[in-house]
Amino acid sequence: MRFGGGAGRSAGRSAGQSGGRRNTVTRSDLPAMAAVAAVGAIAAALAGCRPTGNVVGDALLTGGLAAFTIWIAATAAWWSLVLAGAFTIAAAGAWLPFALGLAGVAVGLYLGDRRASLPPLRCVSAALTVQGLLRLQLHGFFAASALVAGGTMLFLIGVGLQRRRRFARRRILKYVLVGLGVAVVSIAGFALAALGTRSDLEQGYHGMLDGLDQLQSGDPRTAAASLHEAAQHLAAADDSLAAPWSQPARLVPVVAQHQQAIAALVSHAADSAEAAADALDVVDFDALTVDGGHIDIDAIAVMEEPLDRLQAAVTDLQQAMLAADSPWLVQPLAQRLDTYSTRATDVARQARAIHSAAVNAPAMLGADGPRRYLMGFASPAEARGLVGVMGNYAVLTIDDGFIERSEFGRINDLRNALAERPFTLQASPEFHQRYARWGAGAGNDEPAAAGFWSNVTMTPDMPTAGALITQLWEASGGAPIDGVIILDPAALAGLLQATGPIEVPGLATPLTSATVEEFLLLQQYALDTPERRDLLEDVANATLDAVLNGSLPAPQHLAAALGPAATEGHLLMWSPIADEQAMLQLVGLDGALPALAGRDGLAVVTDNAIANKIDSFMERDVRYQADYDASTGVVSGTITVTLTNTAPASGYPDYVIGSEFLDLPQGTNRTLLTVFTPLEQMGATLDGAQQGFNRTTELGWNAYTATIDLPPGASRTLVINVLGAIAPDGYELVLRPQPLARDEQVAVSVHGDADIDYVAALTRRVVVSESGATPVR
Repeated sequence: MRFGGGAGRSAGRSAGQSGGRRNTVTRSDLPAMAAVAAVGAIAAALAGCRPTGNVVGDALLTGGLAAFTIWIAATAAWWSLVLAGAFTIAAAGAWLPFALGLAGVAVGLYLGDRRASLPPLRCVSAALTVQGLLRLQLHGFFAASALVAGGTMLFLIGVGLQRRRRFARRRILKYVLVGLGVAVVSIAGFALAALGTRSDLEQGYHGMLDGLDQLQSGDPRTAAASLHEAAQHLAAADDSLAAPWSQPARLVPVVAQHQQAIAALVSHAADSAEAAADALDVVDFDALTVDGGHIDIDAIAVMEEPLDRLQAAVTDLQQAMLAADSPWLVQPLAQRLDTYSTRATDVARQARAIHSAAVNAPAMLGADGPRRYLMGFASPAEARGLVGVMGNYAVLTIDDGFIERSEFGRINDLRNALAERPFTLQASPEFHQRYARWGAGAGNDEPAAAGFWSNVTMTPDMPTAGALITQLWEASGGAPIDGVIILDPAALAGLLQATGPIEVPGLATPLTSATVEEFLLLQQYALDTPERRDLLEDVANATLDAVLNGSLPAPQHLAAALGPAATEGHLLMWSPIADEQAMLQLVGLDGALPALAGRDGLAVVTDNAIANKIDSFMERDVRYQADYDASTGVVSGTITVTLTNTAPASGYPDYVIGSEFLDLPQGTNRTLLTVFTPLEQMGATLDGAQQGFNRTTELGWNAYTATIDLPPGASRTLVINVLGAIAPDGYELVLRPQPLARDEQVAVSVHGDADIDYVAALTRRVVVSESGATPVR
């Protein structure tokens, strides 16, 4: 580089050397070059690039790199400026980088036409291009924008350096080597600090996971001890990572993300672990047992404050996990963080549920006055969208924690009482349209049928059913109730796991949690019961006696016994009070048909249409194949449902495999098959022949219903082609299973702009995406 002394000599030198290898920079050019570089640095710092993940480091590095590139480009060839701008235009994808790249190209072409050095103008061309590069938003692969921007700036720097004088190149190279040396020393300092904390990090990490697992499995005492120990190790690691020699790494790209992620995570984890452990130290779940039909409400109220602290601590930990995540993290650290984050998210949700239960349980248990709950005992042997047809009921009255069974009877008695008085049901027009022919009435002012007691659980949405059951109960002459509970043999098995075996009159051996479900779904029907009475009534009565007259374990053990029944839809509850209903949703008892919220969805429901118990013999296989276009959200798919009737043609009473109302051969299963989807049905076949549907809607889903007869031992296959649009830019599928006597098998294959292959015995509501299956929240 050579500095001239005046404008005249500068012009002459420019003219004389413009066709040579180097462009001349004079002393008079420096202020303008510095001004352009400074403005470019400021604009670059505001571009929103995050090479280090911290505001100061990002501004310094981005602004410094931009200024350096602009300054060096003062001697870059005009064609290199044009090429750099062209690269920016080609990768733009948005109007702003396109316009900046185009402006850079225009200035470069002007310089080529003038064949003059004009260093400040070359800096302007480079500045425009650099600003465009820093605003690229490429989505082809991770870091695509960074690679294109970095490569193009490196190209400009290389050409600009090549056209500088040798002593200038050497000086710049020396500065670059010094910078690299500082970076290496910074990385070494961070590595030294990290190595010194390795033992504490490992023990703290594993201790935290153990504590979260123990808390999730209902062992608060052991969880508190594990979390206290983990907090000590993590605090020690935090002190080491805060050492002065570890801090310069915050300015080194990629390394900075790791330094900040580990430091922030360790600090938050130490605080959260200690706070969670302190809260668990004063939580005594063992004081919350049900003994002789009584639970101590005051003991629940005492736990509200520490459970609130537990919720806050675990939520802080979850948020720290999410904040620490970065696509720049190396795979081993990212995997650990993902494991940690998933566990923390699950436990945070559990903590919210436990705290919500502590807040709402006293009122629900009669702290503010007696509560009455209608409990319906149902069986999937006669299938419905929710569990099955209810055969018996009980009314539980709870006053200040004392629980008693105030009524018990048969649903048939309620139906007979209702048949003697006209009544209407208040529901949405959509509901009346869908269920009018099953006894719901054609509208809010149109009479409903007493037989709707058998069909009220056809809806796959418990909040809808709960409100209607309340209306049916009061129309049947029942006193007002404060909520509805529905349970089936699987839920009774969970209760027996908590109470122990029960003795049922007429049975030679007690029923246990391992035998009661199979007995109620199938074995009881082989017994000689000439009065055609379902033994579910006797089993339900005996189970309630065991619950109300014995002792139940602490909540964490009761939850372990009943948890599967709740999450799989065999135990459901509804409350008309919004806060209580929100708590039921958190604990998984709400049984709601999931909201689609712009997602794809699939729910298959079979309703018994022959009024017998033949659905204990039904097997169901569901397959969904779809293609997804992320740019438009369009989904085209095929839903295949195969039903198999394994019922024999003889050997069971008529009320099990026959029909009083239909002239069908013994062992025939007539079912109403409904496919719920947000998409439009484009055509369907049943065993290869064209099949029509009754189309209705329910809660944002399209519902396609067909009546299908299955002779004994037969299988029939329904194939539906569907087409429609969901939210673009990311595919998710909501799957809602039906609680059946036999778990349905589901296989999902979604391709195009998604890559999902999911196969499972579907027992709980899940959202399926490319990252896996997660419970519906």
